[in-house]
Amino acid sequence: MFDRISLDDDQLILDTRSVDMAEVFAFLKEHGCHNPEKLELFGTDLCLTAPSAWDASFVPFFASTEAMWHAVRTRSKKPEHMHVIGLKEDQQVSFSRLINLYFLLRETLKTLCHSEGDDSQPHKYIFFNSKESLLTKLEVSYLMTCSELIAIDVGEKGLKDAQKIHAAVMADEDVHCEERRHVMRETLADLLKDEKECNLRLIMEFVSKFYKKYNERYKVYVSKFSVNKILTEIESDCVSFLGKVQDAIMTQQTKAFAVPGGIVAAGAILKPATTPWDYLVILVGLVISTWMITSLNNNVVSHIDLLAEQFDRSTKKYDDIVVGVEEIQEKIEDSRRKLSSSSESAKFKLGALTRVCYLVFILVSRILLKRYLETP
Repeated sequence: MFDRISLDDDQLILDTRSVDMAEVFAFLKEHGCHNPEKLELFGTDLCLTAPSAWDASFVPFFASTEAMWHAVRTRSKKPEHMHVIGLKEDQQVSFSRLINLYFLLRETLKTLCHSEGDDSQPHKYIFFNSKESLLTKLEVSYLMTCSELIAIDVGEKGLKDAQKIHAAVMADEDVHCEERRHVMRETLADLLKDEKECNLRLIMEFVSKFYKKYNERYKVYVSKFSVNKILTEIESDCVSFLGKVQDAIMTQQTKAFAVPGGIVAAGAILKPATTPWDYLVILVGLVISTWMITSLNNNVVSHIDLLAEQFDRSTKKYDDIVVGVEEIQEKIEDSRRKLSSSSESAKFKLGALTRVCYLVFILVSRILLKRYLETP
């Protein structure tokens, strides 16, 4: 049906010869003509240039790329239907790709910008960037001639990259929405920092580079966010393990008060003891109390060693982290040093308590032996 449309004295004419009018009307409705009956029919020539018959008063057929570009370049949204009469299929695809890219990037910039141009500065998007207490202004114009548009070399990859950029900016249902937009504004400012005249044409030409730079910056942001989360987890694990070590040593230190109590009790019992059976009862009680304290101390030491192993296992999951690995490893080593220092201190105190128990056992045993030998 497109090959039946031609230009006649600035009028777009559709030749309806040998074609059923129902088929013609169906074709026109598919391309945005809500009321094809309003179009004037001169014999077999159907005049298409009647804005009132078309959606948004936009006639989607054009005699040249210049005419199409002039009609759509300042519109807020891309028209759903557009076709240049007489343009080859490959040229039609290439031009449509440029139009799609143009409107994708325009909607992206419109969402990102802080303000739009006014009557004195029309057709531009304005950005403000604050860095190191310096506020800079970036103005991106979206006006260009048709020849400038056609001169842009962009393939399917460039259009797909633009679609990814557009999707990243327009997605606003997650918590990282504003962060993505902030990263993209910084990427845009970096891309155009050396350009004297910032135009949408430059972004269209370097759209794949723009997407690559944005992707790299956003990955760094996400990785940094993950690194901070990991560091917090490591600190939390370290505090938890240190707390467990301190609880263990405090529990044993409380039980250590039984040692001087045992000495006092042994002294009190020794005074009235006169038979070998009295000495045997005291010795058995002393053996049991010494064994219980030293056994519990050894269990606590084993528990402390197990905590250190558990901490090492819990940090193994960060071995595959690429970004921020040095910072993470430094945090792990610092936490490991703290845990090791606390563990060694706890082991030393428990060892001292065990030695005191053995010393008391040896001392009281010698006293019992001496009393036994002196018994008549």
